[in-house]
Amino acid sequence: MLHKIFGKLSKEDFIVLNVVARYLDSYEYVPLRILSDHIDLSRKTLNESLKRLVSLHLLTTDPQNLLGYKMTFTGLNVLSLKRLADRGIVKMLGPMIGVGKESVVYLAKDHMNRSLAIKFYRIGFKSFKNFSKKRSYDVKSGGNIWLLRSIFSAEREYEIFNKLNNINASVPRVFGRELNAIVMEYIEGVLLYKLKVAKDPYKILRDILETVRKAYIELGIVHSDLSQYNVLVNISEESERAYVFDWPQWVYFYEPSAENLLIRDLNILIRFFRNRFGIKDISVDKVYKYVTGEAENFV
Repeated sequence: MLHKIFGKLSKEDFIVLNVVARYLDSYEYVPLRILSDHIDLSRKTLNESLKRLVSLHLLTTDPQNLLGYKMTFTGLNVLSLKRLADRGIVKMLGPMIGVGKESVVYLAKDHMNRSLAIKFYRIGFKSFKNFSKKRSYDVKSGGNIWLLRSIFSAEREYEIFNKLNNINASVPRVFGRELNAIVMEYIEGVLLYKLKVAKDPYKILRDILETVRKAYIELGIVHSDLSQYNVLVNISEESERAYVFDWPQWVYFYEPSAENLLIRDLNILIRFFRNRFGIKDISVDKVYKYVTGEAENFV
């Protein structure tokens, strides 16, 4: 869908979208007078562009007076994609390959025909109610708040992915970010919760715990939303390797909620491996000591 919309847009349309994006933190609906003052287009061309952007659901009009324009998640996604393409990070967008409560993921290609994954954040009221209870951060109120929260979440995850890449944690490599979009390597695999049989479940668990340990000891952070739903298992003839995703809710280990969040993450993980793969000889206490550096092993 995104690539079809992308092909219908003109240079003028992207000029308009960029100006609307500039005022996301100031207005929910950017007034027409602001757009007119800051866009060097004739009134006719501007009105045609606005009409087209509304018809494609990239902008919506202010229901109160129809003289203001609000960017939608689709509009933000398209603008993020345009900026990534202009920087040479993405050449071609493929199909949607994943939908989560806070994001959608598309397959893409770069200029060397390598497969990429683009994650577009779309923080909404329901998902934000849940994770705002655990997060010690938020954007200021006002403006287009849900788009701002999506951009901020992408910024946080991209920041921590870079740091995790630098310490060789088992996470995807990232190649760039624009607004609410993160570009990362595409890893073929199965989400852990869908995996029915594993060659070596201890190896999968070790991959996950080593990443959690590195994050805690070397970066001083806790994932805080870890479960079988954000672990991807790459399966080859030789072995299986687990990758940990979805890091925007990370917290520093010294924050008041960090210890409880870490214990909760570990409880969820150990319970899953116990129920799914029959691992009985691993306790949360042992795993906690391993992750925090108090022990050299968890078995």
